[in-house]
Amino acid sequence: MLLNQVSLRQAGASDWPAVEALLLANKLPTQGAREHLATYVLAVSNGEVVGCAGAEVYGAVALLRSVAVAPGLHKKGIGRLMLQTLLQQARARDIASLHLLTVTAPEYFAQYGFKRAKLEEAPAALKASAEFQGACPACAAFMSLTLRELPKREDGLPVAVLGAGPVGLATVAQLIERDLPFVVLEAGNGVGTHLQDYGHVRLFSPWQYNVDAGMARLLKPTGWAAPPDAELPLAAEVVERVLKPFAALPQVARALKLGARVTALSREGHDKVKSTGREQAAFVVRYVQDGREQVLRARAVIDATGTWSQPNPIGANGLPALGEAAVAGQVFYGIPDILGAQRMRYAGKRTLVVGAGHSAANALLYLAELARQAPGTRLAWAVRSPLLQRVLGGGSADALPARGELGSALQRLRDSGAMEFFSGLRITEIRREASGPLTVIGLDAQQRPVELPGIDEIICATGQRPDLNLASELRLRLDPWLESTEALGPLIDPNLHSCGTVRPHGHRELSHPEPGFYTVGVKSYGRAPTFLMATGFEQARSVVAALAGDLEAADRVELDLPETGVCSLRPADADADADAGSSACCGTPAEAPWLGEGPAPSATPVEANVAASPSGCGSRPLQEAPAPASRCCG
Repeated sequence: MLLNQVSLRQAGASDWPAVEALLLANKLPTQGAREHLATYVLAVSNGEVVGCAGAEVYGAVALLRSVAVAPGLHKKGIGRLMLQTLLQQARARDIASLHLLTVTAPEYFAQYGFKRAKLEEAPAALKASAEFQGACPACAAFMSLTLRELPKREDGLPVAVLGAGPVGLATVAQLIERDLPFVVLEAGNGVGTHLQDYGHVRLFSPWQYNVDAGMARLLKPTGWAAPPDAELPLAAEVVERVLKPFAALPQVARALKLGARVTALSREGHDKVKSTGREQAAFVVRYVQDGREQVLRARAVIDATGTWSQPNPIGANGLPALGEAAVAGQVFYGIPDILGAQRMRYAGKRTLVVGAGHSAANALLYLAELARQAPGTRLAWAVRSPLLQRVLGGGSADALPARGELGSALQRLRDSGAMEFFSGLRITEIRREASGPLTVIGLDAQQRPVELPGIDEIICATGQRPDLNLASELRLRLDPWLESTEALGPLIDPNLHSCGTVRPHGHRELSHPEPGFYTVGVKSYGRAPTFLMATGFEQARSVVAALAGDLEAADRVELDLPETGVCSLRPADADADADAGSSACCGTPAEAPWLGEGPAPSATPVEANVAASPSGCGSRPLQEAPAPASRCCG
């Protein structure tokens, strides 16, 4: 074949099968290639794709990859033609440097000016790529080609930590131990404000999972006594016994800004579109404190703001139910202090709890105890699915006994008949009756209309979602439905996992195409449930190690989460348990049990009487209801 018989063009989506075949024929990795196919140059002869080469662009740097020529056509100049074209395109786009990983061809790329470099010197932006995350062998040579000099990054800027909850302060501990300057911006008037919101709830994970090792090391010289590992703390106790003492340390207190609500993030002098010099530009953190808008310049941003302030709505389609906003005064999102500060709100009332997660279980058990103490108190439970394996849990098989007991206590409550139970109910509308109570309207599993009149209060415990507006001017790569970081999504997707097992992950899975920006803590999980504090502590350690340039420590991620003992929902049933944001399968699929005996219950149709509903969930004597067991916060 003569070189003048070959033409070049940009790749399109329909070219993927041909590109994939070329990569496989040349024993090159395919991971991540399809997502960047638009950057690929193709060599075509007689309508057939005979060569490909790509350049994944990350701001001012690019990763050269997938240089492949069809078998039998090597040494015909096709590779050189594609490489020269990519270099021209890179210069036209003002790319500062090109980088690559290669096992077999370092001498070939050296002809074009690429030089060997240390892997730890690779630009941070490249470390989120598939090749750096394992697609290429560890023995691959790292090579670089400088096209233009970049201005040096400004030294001395702090790392901005957003949020002073457990994971945010664990991040601070790691920054202190690494001797990296930092500033903490916390919207609340104290540390751990989200934990304080449900401070009355006893966590199902013991202290050993709720105290960060770095924080403990820094507190120890002050005479601080670590809580007993096996005890189950109240959420408020985590704040009082760990977070507040840590925040009082001089090196923390002087960098902690309380009442500082972050409103936006960006790059100095760069909007979302501009690439040139982006990686060297400081982050701009805009926040409001004492009614005044202010700006903080930072070298990196670690977002640990969580999701607690962004509750999911009651509506079954991800949107608020019709009328939900109008009845907001009779809806509580989260876990109210039913036996304490908010007792009078629920005593003697009929309360509907919506959701199928641990928060819903807590609320129901608290209401059951209130019903024992306050005659006339009635409770009802509405879930979108009758498949409740996740909230019932693994019982004695759960590695966290309190979590297993939570589900067992809920099942005993359900079996006692001390509450109304509406399964398969997808709520679409809420109306206020003339006398004050609410009527909840929806569809059952058979798409029949359902009305639940006479509801005094609603507790919405359908989970939370991340606020993505904060970083809308940054370049993010998110999982399309979980809204977690893209690389983390497949590891935590409730459509695929339910056993509580999460593969070890760290800075690589938590990074974005925006170098220096990381999301840690529960917000990193997006809409996925079952996050444990211990996960966030390990995330913080890995991310800070990466910022410090210690990639060996950053990549040495160890995450050992306690098993839930739940491995029974089929992936096909995943949407059914949407109240809890979970489901899925680990190991041998099996049908999830019903809450009770006999046929699967369903929500009560309009024409049916609640007490005589197919679910058999009419009220029974409240003295049969079990008292609350150890609690968790979902």
